[in-house]
Amino acid sequence: MIATAQPGRVASQREVARRLGVSHTALQKAQRAGRIAPEADGAWDVEKVRARLADSSDPVRKTATLVPPRPVPSRPAAAPPPVAPMPPAPDPLPRAAQSTFHDARTANEVLKAQERRLRLDERKGKLVDKARALLLVHRLAKEERDAILAWPARVAAEMAAELGVDAHRLQTMMDTRLREHLATRHDVRVQVS
Repeated sequence: MIATAQPGRVASQREVARRLGVSHTALQKAQRAGRIAPEADGAWDVEKVRARLADSSDPVRKTATLVPPRPVPSRPAAAPPPVAPMPPAPDPLPRAAQSTFHDARTANEVLKAQERRLRLDERKGKLVDKARALLLVHRLAKEERDAILAWPARVAAEMAAELGVDAHRLQTMMDTRLREHLATRHDVRVQVS
Protein backbone atom coordinates (compact mmCIF):
# COMPACT_ATOMS: atom_id res chain seq x y z
CA MET A 1 0.00 0.00 0.00
CA ILE A 2 1.32 3.44 -0.96
CA ALA A 3 1.20 6.17 1.63
CA THR A 4 0.32 9.60 0.23
CA ALA A 5 -0.06 11.64 3.40
CA GLN A 6 2.18 14.40 2.03
CA PRO A 7 0.45 17.21 0.10
CA GLY A 8 1.08 17.17 -3.64
CA ARG A 9 1.69 13.42 -3.65
CA VAL A 10 -0.84 11.02 -5.08
CA ALA A 11 -1.01 7.27 -5.38
CA SER A 12 -2.00 6.90 -9.03
CA GLN A 13 -0.78 8.12 -12.35
CA ARG A 14 -4.38 8.73 -13.39
CA GLU A 15 -4.80 11.20 -10.52
CA VAL A 16 -1.62 13.01 -11.61
CA ALA A 17 -3.03 13.22 -15.16
CA ARG A 18 -6.31 14.61 -13.83
CA ARG A 19 -4.57 17.23 -11.71
CA LEU A 20 -2.27 18.29 -14.54
CA GLY A 21 -5.03 18.34 -17.14
CA VAL A 22 -3.29 15.89 -19.47
CA SER A 23 -4.25 12.44 -20.67
CA HIS A 24 -3.23 9.35 -18.78
CA THR A 25 -1.77 8.00 -22.06
CA ALA A 26 0.49 11.05 -22.34
CA LEU A 27 1.89 10.37 -18.87
CA GLN A 28 2.42 6.69 -19.71
CA LYS A 29 4.40 7.69 -22.82
CA ALA A 30 6.44 10.18 -20.82
CA GLN A 31 7.24 7.51 -18.23
CA ARG A 32 8.28 4.98 -20.92
CA ALA A 33 10.52 7.66 -22.47
CA GLY A 34 12.15 8.25 -19.08
CA ARG A 35 10.92 11.84 -18.82
CA ILE A 36 8.99 11.22 -15.58
CA ALA A 37 9.09 8.59 -12.84
CA PRO A 38 7.33 7.87 -9.58
CA GLU A 39 9.07 8.44 -6.28
CA ALA A 40 10.95 5.62 -4.60
CA ASP A 41 7.90 4.67 -2.54
CA GLY A 42 5.70 4.45 -5.67
CA ALA A 43 3.79 7.67 -5.07
CA TRP A 44 3.72 10.50 -7.60
CA ASP A 45 4.82 14.03 -6.74
CA VAL A 46 2.56 16.23 -8.88
CA GLU A 47 4.85 19.27 -8.85
CA LYS A 48 7.94 17.24 -9.82
CA VAL A 49 6.00 15.65 -12.69
CA ARG A 50 4.77 19.09 -13.81
CA ALA A 51 8.32 20.49 -13.75
CA ARG A 52 9.82 17.50 -15.59
CA LEU A 53 7.16 17.64 -18.29
CA ALA A 54 7.68 21.37 -18.73
CA ASP A 55 11.49 20.96 -18.99
CA SER A 56 11.44 18.04 -21.41
CA SER A 57 8.59 19.08 -23.72
CA ASP A 58 8.95 20.78 -27.07
CA PRO A 59 7.54 24.27 -26.47
CA VAL A 60 6.59 24.61 -30.15
CA ARG A 61 4.50 21.43 -30.15
CA LYS A 62 2.66 21.98 -26.90
CA THR A 63 -1.06 21.84 -27.58
CA ALA A 64 -2.10 22.81 -24.09
CA THR A 65 -0.37 24.23 -21.09
CA LEU A 66 -0.25 22.28 -17.92
CA VAL A 67 -3.07 23.60 -15.81
CA PRO A 68 -2.29 24.76 -12.28
CA PRO A 69 -3.07 22.28 -9.55
CA ARG A 70 -6.72 21.99 -8.67
CA PRO A 71 -7.59 22.16 -5.03
CA VAL A 72 -8.46 18.73 -3.74
CA PRO A 73 -11.90 18.82 -2.18
CA SER A 74 -11.60 18.27 1.50
CA ARG A 75 -13.81 15.75 3.18
CA PRO A 76 -14.77 16.25 6.73
CA ALA A 77 -13.12 13.35 8.37
CA ALA A 78 -11.22 12.53 11.46
CA ALA A 79 -7.73 13.94 11.57
CA PRO A 80 -5.23 11.40 10.32
CA PRO A 81 -2.70 10.13 12.78
CA PRO A 82 0.56 12.08 12.69
CA VAL A 83 3.01 10.61 10.22
CA ALA A 84 6.73 10.96 10.63
CA PRO A 85 8.14 12.87 7.63
CA MET A 86 9.87 10.64 5.14
CA PRO A 87 13.41 11.53 4.10
CA PRO A 88 13.59 12.83 0.52
CA ALA A 89 13.88 10.00 -1.95
CA PRO A 90 16.84 9.93 -4.33
CA ASP A 91 16.09 11.17 -7.81
CA PRO A 92 14.76 8.16 -9.77
CA LEU A 93 15.89 9.47 -13.18
CA PRO A 94 19.52 9.19 -14.28
CA ARG A 95 21.37 12.44 -15.01
CA ALA A 96 21.27 11.86 -18.78
CA ALA A 97 17.47 11.80 -18.75
CA GLN A 98 17.37 15.13 -16.91
CA SER A 99 18.76 17.16 -19.79
CA THR A 100 16.04 19.37 -21.09
CA PHE A 101 14.49 19.36 -24.50
CA HIS A 102 15.84 22.87 -24.97
CA ASP A 103 19.44 21.61 -24.45
CA ALA A 104 18.96 18.83 -27.00
CA ARG A 105 17.36 21.15 -29.52
CA THR A 106 20.14 23.72 -29.10
CA ALA A 107 22.81 21.06 -29.70
CA ASN A 108 20.96 19.89 -32.81
CA GLU A 109 20.70 23.42 -34.21
CA VAL A 110 24.43 24.04 -33.60
CA LEU A 111 25.29 20.82 -35.46
CA LYS A 112 23.07 21.75 -38.41
CA ALA A 113 24.66 25.22 -38.58
CA GLN A 114 28.15 23.68 -38.66
CA GLU A 115 27.13 21.32 -41.46
CA ARG A 116 25.69 24.21 -43.49
CA ARG A 117 28.92 26.20 -42.97
CA LEU A 118 31.02 23.27 -44.25
CA ARG A 119 28.84 22.86 -47.36
CA LEU A 120 29.09 26.59 -48.07
CA ASP A 121 32.88 26.58 -47.61
CA GLU A 122 33.12 23.59 -49.94
CA ARG A 123 31.06 25.37 -52.62
CA LYS A 124 33.23 28.49 -52.29
CA GLY A 125 36.34 26.38 -52.82
CA LYS A 126 37.72 26.88 -49.32
CA LEU A 127 37.65 23.12 -48.66
CA VAL A 128 39.19 20.38 -50.76
CA ASP A 129 38.92 16.62 -50.75
CA LYS A 130 41.67 15.16 -48.53
CA ALA A 131 42.35 12.13 -50.78
CA ARG A 132 42.60 14.35 -53.88
CA ALA A 133 44.94 16.79 -52.09
CA LEU A 134 47.25 13.97 -50.98
CA LEU A 135 47.31 12.55 -54.51
CA LEU A 136 48.27 15.95 -55.94
CA VAL A 137 51.03 16.45 -53.34
CA HIS A 138 52.40 12.97 -54.11
CA ARG A 139 52.36 13.67 -57.86
CA LEU A 140 54.11 17.04 -57.38
CA ALA A 141 56.79 15.47 -55.15
CA LYS A 142 57.46 12.73 -57.73
CA GLU A 143 57.78 15.28 -60.55
CA GLU A 144 60.17 17.38 -58.45
CA ARG A 145 62.28 14.32 -57.56
CA ASP A 146 62.53 13.32 -61.25
CA ALA A 147 63.58 16.87 -62.21
CA ILE A 148 66.30 16.86 -59.51
CA LEU A 149 67.64 13.48 -60.69
CA ALA A 150 67.75 14.71 -64.34
CA TRP A 151 69.67 17.88 -63.42
CA PRO A 152 73.25 16.39 -63.32
CA ALA A 153 72.93 15.07 -66.89
CA ARG A 154 71.87 18.56 -68.11
CA VAL A 155 74.60 20.62 -66.43
CA ALA A 156 77.55 18.22 -65.94
CA ALA A 157 79.16 18.84 -69.35
CA GLU A 158 78.99 22.64 -68.98
CA MET A 159 80.33 22.53 -65.40
CA ALA A 160 83.11 20.10 -66.38
CA ALA A 161 84.24 22.46 -69.19
CA GLU A 162 84.40 25.42 -66.76
CA LEU A 163 86.28 23.39 -64.13
CA GLY A 164 88.49 21.52 -66.58
CA VAL A 165 87.50 18.05 -65.27
CA ASP A 166 86.13 14.87 -66.85
CA ALA A 167 82.40 15.43 -67.64
CA HIS A 168 81.41 11.78 -67.12
CA ARG A 169 83.12 11.59 -63.74
CA LEU A 170 81.51 14.89 -62.58
CA GLN A 171 78.07 13.73 -63.70
CA THR A 172 78.49 10.39 -61.89
CA MET A 173 79.58 12.11 -58.64
CA MET A 174 76.71 14.62 -58.77
CA ASP A 175 74.20 11.87 -59.50
CA THR A 176 75.51 9.75 -56.61
CA ARG A 177 75.42 12.65 -54.13
CA LEU A 178 71.91 13.71 -55.17
CA ARG A 179 70.58 10.15 -54.82
CA GLU A 180 72.15 9.88 -51.34
CA HIS A 181 70.54 13.17 -50.35
CA LEU A 182 67.12 12.10 -51.67
CA ALA A 183 67.45 8.74 -49.90
CA THR A 184 67.85 10.56 -46.55
CA ARG A 185 64.65 12.53 -47.32
CA HIS A 186 62.69 9.40 -48.35
CA ASP A 187 60.79 9.05 -45.04
CA VAL A 188 59.18 12.52 -45.20
CA ARG A 189 55.38 12.09 -45.01
CA VAL A 190 52.67 14.64 -45.67
CA GLN A 191 50.31 14.97 -42.69
CA VAL A 192 46.86 16.35 -43.46
CA SER A 193 44.50 16.56 -40.53
